[in-house]
Amino acid sequence: MQEDQNRSKRKEQSRYERGWQRLLELDSQGGQPIVDGLQAIAPDLATAIIAFAFGDIYSRSGLDLKQRQLVTIACLVTLGDSEPQLEFHLGAALNVGLEPAEVVEALMNCVPFVGVPRVFNALGVAKRLFLSRDIQIP
Repeated sequence: MQEDQNRSKRKEQSRYERGWQRLLELDSQGGQPIVDGLQAIAPDLATAIIAFAFGDIYSRSGLDLKQRQLVTIACLVTLGDSEPQLEFHLGAALNVGLEPAEVVEALMNCVPFVGVPRVFNALGVAKRLFLSRDIQIP
Protein backbone atom coordinates (compact mmCIF):
# COMPACT_ATOMS: atom_id res chain seq x y z
CA MET A 1 0.00 0.00 0.00
CA GLN A 2 2.75 2.45 0.98
CA GLU A 3 4.74 1.56 -2.16
CA ASP A 4 1.70 2.32 -4.35
CA GLN A 5 1.29 5.70 -2.67
CA ASN A 6 4.98 6.49 -3.14
CA ARG A 7 4.82 5.50 -6.82
CA SER A 8 1.73 7.67 -7.30
CA LYS A 9 3.47 10.66 -5.69
CA ARG A 10 6.52 10.20 -7.92
CA LYS A 11 4.32 10.01 -11.00
CA GLU A 12 2.46 13.20 -9.99
CA GLN A 13 5.77 14.96 -9.32
CA SER A 14 7.15 14.02 -12.73
CA ARG A 15 3.95 15.27 -14.41
CA TYR A 16 4.29 18.56 -12.53
CA GLU A 17 8.00 18.89 -13.33
CA ARG A 18 7.37 18.12 -17.01
CA GLY A 19 4.58 20.73 -17.01
CA TRP A 20 6.76 23.31 -15.29
CA GLN A 21 9.50 22.79 -17.89
CA ARG A 22 6.96 23.19 -20.70
CA LEU A 23 5.71 26.41 -19.11
CA LEU A 24 9.28 27.72 -19.00
CA GLU A 25 9.51 27.08 -22.75
CA LEU A 26 6.40 29.20 -23.24
CA ASP A 27 7.28 31.97 -20.83
CA SER A 28 10.47 32.56 -18.86
CA GLN A 29 8.47 33.16 -15.69
CA GLY A 30 6.80 29.80 -16.18
CA GLY A 31 3.65 29.40 -14.21
CA GLN A 32 4.80 31.43 -11.23
CA PRO A 33 2.07 34.06 -11.66
CA ILE A 34 -0.48 31.22 -11.82
CA VAL A 35 0.88 29.60 -8.68
CA ASP A 36 1.14 32.93 -6.86
CA GLY A 37 -2.38 33.96 -7.85
CA LEU A 38 -3.92 30.73 -6.60
CA GLN A 39 -1.68 30.11 -3.58
CA ALA A 40 -3.95 31.73 -1.02
CA ILE A 41 -7.20 30.23 -2.25
CA ALA A 42 -6.60 27.04 -4.27
CA PRO A 43 -2.95 25.97 -4.43
CA ASP A 44 -3.91 22.44 -5.50
CA LEU A 45 -5.60 23.89 -8.59
CA ALA A 46 -2.33 25.51 -9.71
CA THR A 47 -0.55 22.20 -9.28
CA ALA A 48 -3.26 20.36 -11.19
CA ILE A 49 -3.22 22.86 -14.08
CA ILE A 50 0.54 22.63 -14.44
CA ALA A 51 0.58 18.82 -14.19
CA PHE A 52 -2.40 18.17 -16.48
CA ALA A 53 -2.54 20.97 -19.03
CA PHE A 54 1.19 21.45 -19.44
CA GLY A 55 2.66 18.18 -18.15
CA ASP A 56 0.22 15.85 -19.90
CA ILE A 57 -1.35 17.74 -22.80
CA TYR A 58 1.19 20.37 -23.86
CA SER A 59 4.00 17.80 -23.58
CA ARG A 60 2.46 15.35 -26.03
CA SER A 61 4.05 14.77 -29.40
CA GLY A 62 2.13 15.48 -32.59
CA LEU A 63 2.03 19.27 -32.50
CA ASP A 64 4.87 21.70 -31.97
CA LEU A 65 4.55 24.61 -29.55
CA LYS A 66 3.62 27.08 -32.32
CA GLN A 67 0.75 24.85 -33.41
CA ARG A 68 -0.38 24.31 -29.82
CA GLN A 69 -0.40 28.04 -29.22
CA LEU A 70 -2.54 28.65 -32.31
CA VAL A 71 -5.05 26.05 -31.14
CA THR A 72 -5.05 27.47 -27.61
CA ILE A 73 -5.54 31.02 -28.85
CA ALA A 74 -8.49 29.95 -31.01
CA CYS A 75 -10.04 28.13 -28.05
CA LEU A 76 -9.65 31.12 -25.75
CA VAL A 77 -11.14 33.49 -28.32
CA THR A 78 -14.06 31.09 -28.70
CA LEU A 79 -14.60 30.97 -24.95
CA GLY A 80 -14.57 34.73 -24.58
CA ASP A 81 -14.16 36.36 -21.17
CA SER A 82 -10.65 34.93 -20.86
CA GLU A 83 -8.45 37.95 -21.45
CA PRO A 84 -5.79 37.15 -18.80
CA GLN A 85 -5.33 33.65 -20.21
CA LEU A 86 -5.41 34.97 -23.77
CA GLU A 87 -2.74 37.55 -22.95
CA PHE A 88 -0.50 34.83 -21.48
CA HIS A 89 -0.93 32.57 -24.50
CA LEU A 90 -0.52 35.38 -27.04
CA GLY A 91 2.75 36.22 -25.32
CA ALA A 92 3.72 32.55 -25.28
CA ALA A 93 2.94 32.36 -29.01
CA LEU A 94 5.41 35.16 -29.66
CA ASN A 95 7.93 33.54 -27.31
CA VAL A 96 7.88 30.26 -29.26
CA GLY A 97 8.39 31.99 -32.58
CA LEU A 98 5.04 32.99 -34.03
CA GLU A 99 5.23 36.31 -35.79
CA PRO A 100 2.85 39.12 -34.77
CA ALA A 101 1.28 38.98 -38.25
CA GLU A 102 0.61 35.25 -37.78
CA VAL A 103 -1.06 35.95 -34.43
CA VAL A 104 -3.28 38.62 -35.99
CA GLU A 105 -4.13 36.34 -38.91
CA ALA A 106 -5.05 33.51 -36.53
CA LEU A 107 -7.36 35.88 -34.63
CA MET A 108 -8.96 37.13 -37.83
CA ASN A 109 -9.51 33.54 -38.93
CA CYS A 110 -11.81 33.14 -35.92
CA VAL A 111 -14.31 35.80 -37.10
CA PRO A 112 -16.60 33.53 -39.18
CA PHE A 113 -16.70 30.93 -36.43
CA VAL A 114 -16.96 32.91 -33.20
CA GLY A 115 -17.99 36.38 -34.30
CA VAL A 116 -16.69 39.91 -34.54
CA PRO A 117 -17.10 40.94 -30.86
CA ARG A 118 -14.90 38.15 -29.49
CA VAL A 119 -12.24 38.66 -32.14
CA PHE A 120 -12.39 42.43 -31.64
CA ASN A 121 -11.73 41.91 -27.92
CA ALA A 122 -8.90 39.47 -28.65
CA LEU A 123 -7.31 41.93 -31.07
CA GLY A 124 -7.41 44.52 -28.29
CA VAL A 125 -5.49 42.15 -26.03
CA ALA A 126 -2.99 41.48 -28.81
CA LYS A 127 -2.58 45.20 -29.49
CA ARG A 128 -1.84 45.93 -25.82
CA LEU A 129 0.63 43.05 -25.69
CA PHE A 130 2.41 44.16 -28.87
CA LEU A 131 2.67 47.73 -27.57
CA SER A 132 4.02 46.54 -24.20
CA ARG A 133 6.75 44.65 -26.05
CA ASP A 134 7.46 47.47 -28.51
CA ILE A 135 6.35 45.27 -31.40
CA GLN A 136 5.24 46.95 -34.58
CA ILE A 137 1.60 46.19 -35.12
CA PRO A 138 1.23 44.35 -38.42
